[in-house]
Amino acid sequence: MLDGLSLAPQRFRSVAAPLGVVAAALLMLVGATIAAEASPTAFAVLGIGLVAVVAVAAVRWPRTAIVLVVLSPIVDRYIVADVLPSSLETAAHYLSEAMLLAVGLILAGRALLEGRLVAAFRNPVTGALIAFVLVAAVSAVLNGVPPLIAGVGIVFTIDAAALFFLPRLVGFSPRQSIAAMVAIGGVVLIAAMLAIAQALLSPRLLGMRPVRGRFGEEVRLASLFGDPNVFGAFLVVAVPFAVLGAARLPDRRLRWLSGAIAFLLLLALWLSFSRGAWIALILGVGTVLAVVDRKALVIGLLLAVTSFGTAVVMPRNLLVPDQRRPNIVDSTVDRVSAVGLGGDLRTLFVIRSIPVIRDHPVLGVGPGRFGGAVASNFGTPIYDEYEFRELFWRPTQRTVDNFWLHLLVETGILGAAAFLAAALIPGVRILVAARRSLGWRRILLGGMAAALAGMAISSGTTMLLEANSIGFAFWFVLGIGTLAATASTVTESRSA
Repeated sequence: MLDGLSLAPQRFRSVAAPLGVVAAALLMLVGATIAAEASPTAFAVLGIGLVAVVAVAAVRWPRTAIVLVVLSPIVDRYIVADVLPSSLETAAHYLSEAMLLAVGLILAGRALLEGRLVAAFRNPVTGALIAFVLVAAVSAVLNGVPPLIAGVGIVFTIDAAALFFLPRLVGFSPRQSIAAMVAIGGVVLIAAMLAIAQALLSPRLLGMRPVRGRFGEEVRLASLFGDPNVFGAFLVVAVPFAVLGAARLPDRRLRWLSGAIAFLLLLALWLSFSRGAWIALILGVGTVLAVVDRKALVIGLLLAVTSFGTAVVMPRNLLVPDQRRPNIVDSTVDRVSAVGLGGDLRTLFVIRSIPVIRDHPVLGVGPGRFGGAVASNFGTPIYDEYEFRELFWRPTQRTVDNFWLHLLVETGILGAAAFLAAALIPGVRILVAARRSLGWRRILLGGMAAALAGMAISSGTTMLLEANSIGFAFWFVLGIGTLAATASTVTESRSA
């Protein structure tokens, strides 16, 4: 007992120190946001200071710094950008990229000095990503894509893959991986509770901005994220961990608590009206849970049904009674009908892309030439050649809202196959390890496998893996999941 008491201050310091770094980063972020109204220069200085704080933290607490990088796109793209002057909004979007670059360089330098750099990249994912870059480069040359557009197109597609390797540079134990996922899940849970409060009280609660629906939704709630599809995707990431916890945690009270958390996450998911996330929940999370843990699948199904019923009948807009009540059932039927009648824009993008794929099946039309932010920013002759312009009639419609379609058209079958290999090789390994695991390992590995499947399927209805808000999380979970799966395999081998 005395030994435990003597270790208590040391344990407190080990937790308090990285939390202090997080607090300092938040203070710098708030300061930069406030200063932006008065001086762009002050915003830039404090922004650089924030990157420096995280970079310095990477030396002492590398895992905390990596998690901060994973969460940073949520802040710079949706929270900070919404309150900044329009002239600084684009600059804010590069904050997460700067943090990734700074932390990556520091961790790579540290690994080089310690002789661990080469081992971190000795992985089949490295070969698959190199193959993708080579295919994209050949496609760019053969299609005459300008080097700048080709380079930016490739970078926008794979820069988030650095988050696969950063955990390998420092190592993540299963316990540390659990802590990282709890941190990410905690942010998502807070956002979910805020979305539920939006639904109960007012869609514009605390200055949050709902998105106007086009199929009778009235408002699509996105909480802190601003984009309901991104919010929905993060909810899909968090749900399987909570559902598996409700099924497999050792303490009954913890199981009930985990079930309550899963209910809140699912309720917020229905309120987001993100049909792509709903599909990802059913096809991605549901399929993985069916493979990994049938008990969790049953619990998840019961929670999904009860939370959906709650979303339909719960009180709405108590502070703004003049706000029309969204109808989840009718609006979803209208959405499905639009797809069947050929009026769904995503479906039209797929249909219009068939001639492009038929003309360029193997190598595609070249990186940066179709579907993504690069084609929107730099322009592309493909849209005129294949008559896509009429589909971009809304000013806010900048992409084809389908990452996999964008990838296939730009880099062809070879490029899409290489990218899929980079994701599937570690993903399948995590899934196999999850099936063989018990207890906490099953919750961790099964949750990761389900979250990855959900993110991949969500990217079929929007450009999530190009936008780093989900791209960072996707590759990070792949990275720590591979390490956790390896640790699981080693443990099983020793016990055998």
